[in-house]
Amino acid sequence: MKTEDKNIPKVRLAVIGKANVGKSALTVRYLTRRFIGEYRSNTDLLYRQTLTVNNSALEVEIVDVCSCDLSLFPEEAIYWADACVVVYDITNRTSMTHAAELLQRVLQLRSQMPIVLLGNKADLEHLRQVDEVEGRTLAIQHNSQFHEVSVAENSPAIYTAIDSVLNECRSVQNTQKTRKFSVSKMIGTLIGNANGKVVPNTNQGGTVVVCHKSDLYKSRVLRRRQNFTATASL
Repeated sequence: MKTEDKNIPKVRLAVIGKANVGKSALTVRYLTRRFIGEYRSNTDLLYRQTLTVNNSALEVEIVDVCSCDLSLFPEEAIYWADACVVVYDITNRTSMTHAAELLQRVLQLRSQMPIVLLGNKADLEHLRQVDEVEGRTLAIQHNSQFHEVSVAENSPAIYTAIDSVLNECRSVQNTQKTRKFSVSKMIGTLIGNANGKVVPNTNQGGTVVVCHKSDLYKSRVLRRRQNFTATASL
């Protein structure tokens, strides 16, 4: 079994949205540069890949959340993730309505979470039901980034959007590490600083793993919930 390089930072993304909006196709396109037209799954799928983002190696984990039951909000996935990608289909107004509900719920649960709203299937302009300005307005209202993309046509905005949210997560992580270092230094705690160079893995072959939710989320979700509870009680 391959040992994970502890020096490579990790960012976790949750991709959510109504069924058939292109969540799986988006994730595979971003990680592998390949397109899948049809994909069906009755469980969450976890994609792992070490990528080069902003000239630095980054281990990316993306959970493609199953939309089997739209009445269930993916709370565990949102607690697990560092950022969220909400996807809707510009040819399906119902998917936009669902995306709006998801955005509201995500921010109720994680008010500072980086989010990007993506309107997919921009290549199907003749079937459009949701104007671009509607998506952009919704994103502004929820303080999130916004792009219209075509996963089928490999829009450059796919990579711009996801790279941007990954960089935002890394900035937050670096800030948190700096604060922890400063506090530890003040109380006289020695902190080792690993200065070894990381060699980026530029292979674009993503790995798909079928998720068992209890195993995937349990420890990370528990830690986040404990942190939020402690903060709320201060």
